Parts: sequence; C-alpha cells; structure tokens
Amino acid sequence: MKILVVMMSAFWMGVAAPVWADMFTPSHSCSKPYKPYEFNDQYELDRFRDEVESYKQCIENFVEEQNDAARKHQDAAEEAIDEWNNYVNYELN
Repeated sequence: MKILVVMMSAFWMGVAAPVWADMFTPSHSCSKPYKPYEFNDQYELDRFRDEVESYKQCIENFVEEQNDAARKHQDAAEEAIDEWNNYVNYELN
C-alpha cells in the first residue's frame, strides 16, 4: 500500500509540474553577425571574426545558464519527492 501511495504521488507530481511551469520560454538576446558579400580589407575580416566569436560566446553563456536552471529545477523536484517519501515512510506509519 505504501509503495502504491509513493508511486501515485510521484506520478501526479510529474503530471502537475508542467501546469506550474513558467508561462514563457526564455530566449537569448545575442546578435547574429551578418557576413558581407565580400570583405574589402583585413580589418573588416578581423572585425567579422571577432563578432562571430562574440556571438558564439553569447550563445554558449545562454545555454549554460539554461542548463544550470534546469539542474536546479530537477534538484528541487527530487528534493520534494524525497520529502514526500520520507513523510509517507516515517510519519504515516
């Protein structure tokens, strides 16, 4: 009986979680550089390469921030499940 309660609780927590999730999807604010048809001099080429590197770094930073947030949310969900399981196992018996 105890296992059934724990399993059903975990199931319902997983089903209900999306309802409480953020109502928007974050997006990056990185500016994509546009490659000219041709480069007129070395300065333009170097500048474009720097812009490409900055764009790449911006995207990498955004992805890292989102992955960190996802890990924090997953950890919080696991802690809540552990709390529930401990409650069921030690306080309801």
